[in-house]
Amino acid sequence: MDTLLLKTFLEVTRTRNFGKASDNLCVAPSTVSARIKQMEQQLGLSLFIRSHHEIGLTPEGERMERHARFIIDAWERAYEDIALNASLNKRLVIAGVSSLWDIFLQEWLSNIYSQMPNVGLRAEESTPLRVVEKLDRGLIDIGFMYEQPKLADFRVEEVKSVKLQLVSSCGNQLPDEAVAKGYVRVEWGTAFNRQHEKLFPQRPLAPVRVNSGRIALELMLSCGGAAYLPEAVVVSLIKEGRLYPVTDAPLIEMRAYAAYSLHGEHYDLIRQLLKLLH
Repeated sequence: MDTLLLKTFLEVTRTRNFGKASDNLCVAPSTVSARIKQMEQQLGLSLFIRSHHEIGLTPEGERMERHARFIIDAWERAYEDIALNASLNKRLVIAGVSSLWDIFLQEWLSNIYSQMPNVGLRAEESTPLRVVEKLDRGLIDIGFMYEQPKLADFRVEEVKSVKLQLVSSCGNQLPDEAVAKGYVRVEWGTAFNRQHEKLFPQRPLAPVRVNSGRIALELMLSCGGAAYLPEAVVVSLIKEGRLYPVTDAPLIEMRAYAAYSLHGEHYDLIRQLLKLLH
């Protein structure tokens, strides 16, 4: 299938509007409609539910969205591999959950970039589920996450211990007070949830839940509140007096893991690069 059709499908899926999709793709709305019609004819399926006010995905369209993203990712990776091989010895695709980029992956990537100029790099933030899916499909070479993925023929190793600290925009708060009002619950994963439930079994339901420590931090700095955030991220903000540690709040320790194929072409290179984290 033509990747142009897939890219058009994904843009319509993202915007839920043929007109906005055509603007973003710099083509006429009739061209977008024709591409979607052509794609539906090739598949023999309806991908969108069309109405006067909105566009939604059919169940078939929802399944197609996932496959389309992987096809485009695979195509772009193949193109880059071929185009870059003339000037680079190797090319590594790295994915990790957003908070790990803030804690240590950004520095690790910078070290690789400066010390190994002949290694091509592609780096991306992703959700834990997408990291595991891309590993399983061979779309990335190494993935970083908080939970150990259950993947056959993959090496999974602990690379960092991440301490989460309960901090607040208000000083002199106690733990029960911090999690009772203005608490921003960050979904750090199953391991965090188990420890959190044990520490605060009687807490009220958090009014805000996010899946990114960065989102929680920006929300706290703008509007106030409290959240469990990585020590490495909040230490400078505490020194500046912009955030405060919650008195007597227990630390929650998480583990960061790296996963990569036992049979991947970059296995030895990855083992070498992971030593830079220690």
